Amino acid sequence: MAGHSGQFYALDIGKQTAKGTPQTTPKFKLRLTGGAPVPQPQILDLPETDNSIQRSRAVKVGQSINVAFEGFVRSDEFGFLAFGALGAEAVTGAGPYTHTATAAAAPPYFTLYPSYDTTALVDRYVDCRIGTLTLRGGANQALSYSIAGAGITATYGETQPVLAQSTVNPLVYPNVTVTLGGVTTDIVESFELTSDKTLSVIQGDTGMVPSEIQPGRWGVTGTLTILFETDAKWRAWLSGTTSGTATSQTMFTEALTITATTGASDSVSAVMAAVELRQIDLAPDPSGEALRYTYQFSAQPQATIANTFSIVTINSVATY
Repeated sequence: MAGHSGQFYALDIGKQTAKGTPQTTPKFKLRLTGGAPVPQPQILDLPETDNSIQRSRAVKVGQSINVAFEGFVRSDEFGFLAFGALGAEAVTGAGPYTHTATAAAAPPYFTLYPSYDTTALVDRYVDCRIGTLTLRGGANQALSYSIAGAGITATYGETQPVLAQSTVNPLVYPNVTVTLGGVTTDIVESFELTSDKTLSVIQGDTGMVPSEIQPGRWGVTGTLTILFETDAKWRAWLSGTTSGTATSQTMFTEALTITATTGASDSVSAVMAAVELRQIDLAPDPSGEALRYTYQFSAQPQATIANTFSIVTINSVATY
């Protein structure tokens, strides 16, 4: 028998109509740059006294699906993942289509089909939820994402779904524009932002598999790496205004939008009506390298949750 190359892997993903109803016709066949969803048995050792020097036998007491993977950002696939992570979406347009993903208390369930070398190993994972979505980009790089979540049920010896992979090119950093406080900065070298719904796996009394994957408190945090030019952001962090001269209790806030686009039908935007400036990191460098500061932020809760954070994608997909 021959081995199998690690390159031959695909992850099919589709949204379920309801919990407990597997999606048999996935929407996308994802390429990954790292990670993979895997079943995670909970194995317990039972230490107890006996007449032997051997350790006690192990028992299985449960199993969930650990969902963790990474990939490059394509506007069609990423819009789908953003909907999964946030929980709600609205679609406008007649082609291209604008998908606006916003936060909801109950994110949808997904079915995943990981497959190694087409037929060598194919599983199906049902009732998966996305809890954490991270979007990142930097100068001279392709934009990337990472996903974390959990699922309930696994079956093995499945068949890989017949589905073509996306033909959309990944977005790259030259496509990026960062607008901070209503101003296009031109000096942001990198960014990272994370939406996290703090999922909990509820084991319950349903046998080996969990009874639920439950979302909790939601928040959005991130960082920007920005060329240091003036002390305005430093003073904003400490005094509450860009011209302040004394320590203040005032939190400095400003709008933030990060957009990557190649044209009218290929775009991804992360939009926050207000971010709270939580930390500025700045340190001297004896090498003489140009100074950058790290701008750490959190999305400020808004009266309308859609204004707190939304991911807007424009692509050729009519519906997810």
